[in-house]
Amino acid sequence: MTAILISLLLTLPVQDAPPVGGPPSGNPGAGPDAEGPSEPLEVRALQLRNGTLHWVEVVEHDESGLSLRRIENGGLVRISWNLLEPRQAERLRIEWGYVAAEGGELLIEVDRLILHNGSEVVGVIENREGPDFTVRHGGNLQILPKRAVASLSSGVQVPALSIYTREQLYSREAAQVDLEDPLSQKSLAQFCERILDFASAARHYEAALELGLDDGDNRVVRALERAKIKAALQEQVDYLHETEMLQRRGLYDSALERIEAFKTIYPNSPLQKELSRTKDHVLQARERALITLVKRRWNLWARRLSRTAAKGDSFEAATSYASEKLGQDIRAAVLKDAQELAKELKLEQLETFWVARSRRRYDHASYGMGTWLLGEDRALAGTSNQNAKQPSKGGGEKDAERAALEQKIKRFLENQKRARRARSSAEEADSFQSGWQELSGSSRGQWLLAYYIEFSGDYELGSRPHLRKCSSCGGRGVTETIGIGGRGEGDGGMNIEPCSICHGVGSVRRIDYR
Repeated sequence: MTAILISLLLTLPVQDAPPVGGPPSGNPGAGPDAEGPSEPLEVRALQLRNGTLHWVEVVEHDESGLSLRRIENGGLVRISWNLLEPRQAERLRIEWGYVAAEGGELLIEVDRLILHNGSEVVGVIENREGPDFTVRHGGNLQILPKRAVASLSSGVQVPALSIYTREQLYSREAAQVDLEDPLSQKSLAQFCERILDFASAARHYEAALELGLDDGDNRVVRALERAKIKAALQEQVDYLHETEMLQRRGLYDSALERIEAFKTIYPNSPLQKELSRTKDHVLQARERALITLVKRRWNLWARRLSRTAAKGDSFEAATSYASEKLGQDIRAAVLKDAQELAKELKLEQLETFWVARSRRRYDHASYGMGTWLLGEDRALAGTSNQNAKQPSKGGGEKDAERAALEQKIKRFLENQKRARRARSSAEEADSFQSGWQELSGSSRGQWLLAYYIEFSGDYELGSRPHLRKCSSCGGRGVTETIGIGGRGEGDGGMNIEPCSICHGVGSVRRIDYR
């Protein structure tokens, strides 16, 4: 219903259109005797909240909304700011001086120092000479021994007030401007708004006007009024800024507690819109941080717990754990980590953040030389046996010999498969157990990780697995040996045996996941 009403507002003329070629009507809000605009009206394409686009002339604008004339029929209409597409409304309000022209807090580039103990220091390195770094942050200087720094990166942007005090920033900027120039006074006032020093901003806007600044569109007057209002509420402005600093440090619960306390401390505050915006920023930042943390810690705990489970000697116990318990333990560990950012986080919400993770690229997991422990059907599932040997082509004595050997290998593998099927479950379990114990600890850990990823359902898998030929048998599943002095039956003493590495599977299985 709202979308229909919005469209109707700009479809029906509110005032008769002027004759073709005639001058536009006067300001609809100023009465019939008001003078028309002295300059041509500005034509813009405005997008409404419901997505429709209209070409209009902007007749008038103020804090509450706009008066528009439609190009199609000349009709006049008055709409509020909240009926416009939000991003375009924000741009226009900044352009016309109804909100801070700079549109944000002052940011500066700083250095990030990661210490060997894992902690981090973010600030401006003011002195690099000698064995120590002199770093400014939080308005103070800190001495850091260079030997304690593991890595250093530059170009990080942070709010200037997290490094310098408001007084330090103001005095440094004021020393660089000509205070007798009205444009410089205006520029300094805008700078003061960006460091949240609204009393100084109001003072410099007033100085700019007193020095004769041309303010035909009253933007500076509106900025002055805005700065005076904020200056009277400086304590509340600082309170919200300190809350945002907690958010930037990752202390989201503390920031949300301060937001709730604001409502009690300042129950009638006119900064309710700013408070709501601050809360939205905290919640959005926390959600982004949680999505990133859950993905990183999920993968970390999957590797860590797989390595731990692989220390046991029982193959059956390890596969049972990977199938039934590993996913639960990962969730419990990740939830505990995530609750450091959001202490009220529940398991159901954790699943939501895991599903929302970034999936830009695939990672890889391999069963290595333990691929055969999956059993032949699972080891080759999802793809044709890429390593199957193609029949030899051509003629000649050598080719005939080769073809005969291939047939013999084929019959041997078929016999081996029938023999495996005829084995009892206990015999097969003993075989797998022996193979499991022969693998190194790291190989068992990689095997369990691949098994969990492929069969748990927690990950998105690539379209098909990859099979790499066994390096020992070249993918055939068997090895050929010639017994010296032996008497083979029709093959010159050549014997065929199952490959001791891949146990007849002929492949190493690798999966892609994300």
